[in-house]
This record gives sequence, C-alpha cells and structure tokens, in this order.
Amino acid sequence: MRLGLIRYKYDFTGGAERVLGLLTKGLAQRGHEVHVVASAWQGEVPQGVSLHQVLPAKPAAWAAAALDAAKGLGLDSFLSMERVPGCPVFRAGDGVHAAWLERRAPYESRLKRLSFGFNPKHRALLSLERRTLDAPELGHVIAISRMVAEEFERYYRVPPEKIKVIYNAVDEADLAPARQSHTRRHQREELDLAKGRPVLLFLGSGWERKGLAFALAALARMPRVVLLVAGRDRPRPWREKARALGVEDRVRFLGLQSKVAPLLAAADALVLPTIYDPCSIACLEALYAGTPVVTTTAAGASELVEEGISGAVVSAAGEVEELAEACEKALALGKGFSHQVPSQEQWLAQTMALLEEDVS
Repeated sequence: MRLGLIRYKYDFTGGAERVLGLLTKGLAQRGHEVHVVASAWQGEVPQGVSLHQVLPAKPAAWAAAALDAAKGLGLDSFLSMERVPGCPVFRAGDGVHAAWLERRAPYESRLKRLSFGFNPKHRALLSLERRTLDAPELGHVIAISRMVAEEFERYYRVPPEKIKVIYNAVDEADLAPARQSHTRRHQREELDLAKGRPVLLFLGSGWERKGLAFALAALARMPRVVLLVAGRDRPRPWREKARALGVEDRVRFLGLQSKVAPLLAAADALVLPTIYDPCSIACLEALYAGTPVVTTTAAGASELVEEGISGAVVSAAGEVEELAEACEKALALGKGFSHQVPSQEQWLAQTMALLEEDVS
C-alpha cells in the first residue's frame, strides 16, 4: 500500500519523533510504499521512505498545507501525528492540549493561568485540536494511554468506538545492552560512580514540564543519592537551582544522549515527576530494561508500572515528600525484573490494522 505519515519535523531527541522513525522503518520493511510529510528531517531518511517537505508555518497554516500535500500523493491511507483537520487517522502522541493546560495550571501564577485563554499559540492549538476531532473524515484516534483516551472523551466527547489505545513501543535492539551487567559496570566507571552508591536517572527534554524541579527537591531529602540528568534543555538555571538546594555536587548534567541503554544500565531507578506526559517513552524504556520507574498519575506510562515490583506512582508532581519516599522504595527494589512492554511488532500490527481498516 501507499501509506503516508504527517509530522511537523523529525529529530532523534523527542519521544514522538523517535516513534515516527520506528514507524517509517517498520512500514517500509513490511513492503509498503511510505511517504512522510514534514517540514524537516534530521539525519538520513530511511531506505524506502519518500520525504515531502512542507515549509514551516503557523500551526493552522502548516496543517492545511500538510493535508493538501498528503492528499496530492495518491495515498491509500495516511496517519497524522499532528493535529490536522481532515486526516483519517490521528495519533495523539502529544496528548490533549486542553488537558495539558489544566494539569499545568496549579503550578503557574494566577496571571499566567489567565493568559492561557488569550495566548495565540494556545488558542490556535485548541482550535486545531477541536477541528481535528470533529472532522467527518476522522475514522480513528490513536491514544497512547488510557489516560489520553479518557481525556478525549472528557474534553471533546469523542465517541469511545473511535478511540484505540496503542501504547508506545520501544526499540528492543537498541535497549538490549541495558540488561547486561558489563554495560552497567562500564558505564558506572565512565561516570565515576562509586560502587553501591544509589543512582537516579532523569531522562528527557523539556525539564520544566517533566518535573526536574521536583526531582531536585526530592534529592535534597535523599543525602546518599546521585541524580543523572540527560536530555536537551538549558542546564544553567537548573544548576543554580541545584546549588540553592545544596545538591549541586550530587547532580550530573550529561546533555543530550543518542543512546540511553548505558544510562539505564548505570541507574538504579528512573525518576520522572512529570506535570503531564501522555506516555513517556523513557519510562517504557526503563521498564523494558528492568530499571524501576517513579512517575506521577499525570503520566500515561504510570498505567504500566506495577507498584512495589517495577516502581512507584505518586499522586502529583509537586508532592515532594511523597516523591522522595517513592524514590527510596524504588531504589530498594533492585534491577532486572521482567516487564512486558509493547514490542515493535505488536505496535506496528495494531497501527497497520487501523490504516487497513481505513482503506477498506
């Protein structure tokens, strides 16, 4: 089949972008003719994939141009990973914007909360979100967690029969080293981590939304623990925050990492006290690697955490005492548990079924 995928841009740093990479390669390897509509693609385009560039523009204009480009390709079906009114299949990898604003509100000033209703960016995204979900052409909505599925019903009254929950998948080949003891020894030596020293890993970009401030505050209550911070953001203000909390000497800012398996091997637990995350790939990668996860009820991936076995879930990002206690419990669990995470094959099969249903 001639299949299309729409995403504003691709790079290897974001979870949704990594999903796009896996999806393009997987569909091409299955023998499909794959076309990607995007403003940019970082790195080499996978073999068997055709890239069609739509120049960057404001969200509504870009969505309209991307839809026109996809319709002009003579595709059998296409899936959008962006809010594009008129797409037949919408994969909500970024979650529900209306839900994000509500989750964020308690952590903002009153003035900031009031600005949400007037901010042109938020207004444009909310409008696109509603138009995408109301469009008669929409046959299926892929929610990447039950949390997101419930948000679609709550905020937009999307009929449950239109919603399919398909959790993110992980790259099993890339993560295989994370379960090997020699990887752990080597990485801890590289990072000069003392044997027996408890190590937490914070992994991801966009540190404010993902709760680094709360992770640092919890670290101040765990005097023996080291925190590794990996991902893309501006480290300077976070170093200053760590210094103010008296934990600067126990925080390592590692920058953007293309390979996460060594870090998951080195860490004793992953901490992601997020304000909102539809389904963190970092959490799924940790679960696959046998590294306990501590996250919040505002994370879709929390649905896959088995309390007291593969990690702990706290009630809210700002509950720092609860977070510190959960981290201590997770550090005591030990590594190497076996946890079922959706495989690429399962994930591709489920996604393909929706595209094929659209064709039929």
